[in-house]
Amino acid sequence: MAVRVPVAPEVVEWAMDRSHDAAGISESMPKVREWIDGVSRPTLNQLSNFAARTGTPFGYLLLPEPPRLELPIDDFRDGFDADAYREPSSDLLAVINQSIRRQDWYRDYASDLDLPEVEVVGRAADWEPTRTAADMRKELGYEVAQRSGTRRDQRRYLLQAFEDLGGLAVATSMVENNNHHLLDIDEFRGFSLIDETAPLIFVNTGQTLNGQLFTLAHEFAHVWRGIGGVGVEDPGRTPQSTIERWCNRVASEFLVPEADLHRHFHDVHDEELVAQLEALSRIFKCGTLVVLQAIERAELRRFDDFPAAYEAEVARLKGLSPRQNSGGDFYANQPYRIGERLSHALIDDVFGGRTAVAEAIKLMSFKSLSTFDKYARHLDREG
Repeated sequence: MAVRVPVAPEVVEWAMDRSHDAAGISESMPKVREWIDGVSRPTLNQLSNFAARTGTPFGYLLLPEPPRLELPIDDFRDGFDADAYREPSSDLLAVINQSIRRQDWYRDYASDLDLPEVEVVGRAADWEPTRTAADMRKELGYEVAQRSGTRRDQRRYLLQAFEDLGGLAVATSMVENNNHHLLDIDEFRGFSLIDETAPLIFVNTGQTLNGQLFTLAHEFAHVWRGIGGVGVEDPGRTPQSTIERWCNRVASEFLVPEADLHRHFHDVHDEELVAQLEALSRIFKCGTLVVLQAIERAELRRFDDFPAAYEAEVARLKGLSPRQNSGGDFYANQPYRIGERLSHALIDDVFGGRTAVAEAIKLMSFKSLSTFDKYARHLDREG
């Protein structure tokens, strides 16, 4: 006889509300309505499946009332869909907690090997944005004249450049390699975990490539400032937080340095606005929205109604931007989803007999030893 588990209806309803797929779950698991109404109780297997579908830790479903969840890092998401995100989703909590575990492991690894601290962490705590952005471009080798290739090339380069400084970089749109748990860009677009030997940045790749580049620059700014947290980075909004405003300003100046903008704007000053934005976007290898803000800030063009001009460009881009593809080769994606520096460190430590393979598999969000072995061979081939 199946064991029935007593569950509080309000806890089941809370888990449904947080899943962002209540309709789909109700259709595939019709018994859930009976649990909420108190008509029946789930079996252990049913409750376990429900936990997986809603992304809820199983233990939470056994509580007498919904838990109050809080982020383990600073929350800079002010002003963005506050009613929808009064508390963090299970997906956001999952990727932050996994990132903290990975950072903790790498910190110990770096300590054992006596690796140097990452010098840029906190360097710009008292600097103004322009100086900070200039230092970021210098350290990351990202002056305007050095940029080449596509937006995807820019993302790949910046992730690698940050890791070359000693940091950890993660770029993914999902939880634990699970494409049924996609991260919501309206909830967050990135976060940073500050540490002197293992600073970690995370970019939600559910957004456009141009959005990812701005998020990368914004999270770099957090590292240079020495204060981390989670945010919904958007160059078109003015956050309440002083730190977020500073980081947005640094990110904008990093991508579109004002001195370079003045020099290049001369060639397009007679063009219509969209043509100006497209031409400058190709030069600076970033999004037109960042360029538009830089033009307005540098007073290179007069706008009777800048917010209206900005929203018009947002609308234009929505008609142009294809949906980001989260597919592709599994093993080729893992250096982004795990981070290449962390991947090599874990693999080397496992083969050196210092870290248990089971621990490495868990930190990499893999399900089997064979996946670990194939990934190790993939990285070895890629050099």
